[in-house]
Amino acid sequence: MSDKPRAVKVSPYDCEIIPLSQRMNFKLVDPTTCGSKHLTFGMVIVEPHGTCEPGHVHDDQEEIFFCLSGHGIVVADDDHKEIPVAPCEAVFFKPGVYHSLKNPTDIPLQVLWILSPGGWVFDRNPGLKKIAEEPEKSKKQGVVHTSLDKSQ
Repeated sequence: MSDKPRAVKVSPYDCEIIPLSQRMNFKLVDPTTCGSKHLTFGMVIVEPHGTCEPGHVHDDQEEIFFCLSGHGIVVADDDHKEIPVAPCEAVFFKPGVYHSLKNPTDIPLQVLWILSPGGWVFDRNPGLKKIAEEPEKSKKQGVVHTSLDKSQ
């Protein structure tokens, strides 16, 4: 057997669907799925009039949202400004930048997301996933930081 690196094909049809309140997430490329060492990549489908709550901040990761289909609103920065996004548009977040996503339309919103360094927000903070599964808790939650510090 060779230790030579090999390409790995990933598909949302072959991975675990992670249902959360008002959206479905697909973790495609990650240290836990295919051994990625430097990034995590996935897709979220936000239901019509849905939101991705709670909003959060990555203390040590950069993130990109890339809109595939639909029209959404990225909620970002300390002032929670609203940034409209449409297909083929991206929004970049440096570490420490608050962000969330909402779909104000009647059709699903598909957005790709990329994190670097690797590590998915809900793997890093399992308690945050529980909050994201329940819409009432999500709406009441304040800004969440996603560092690896377990004391939060």
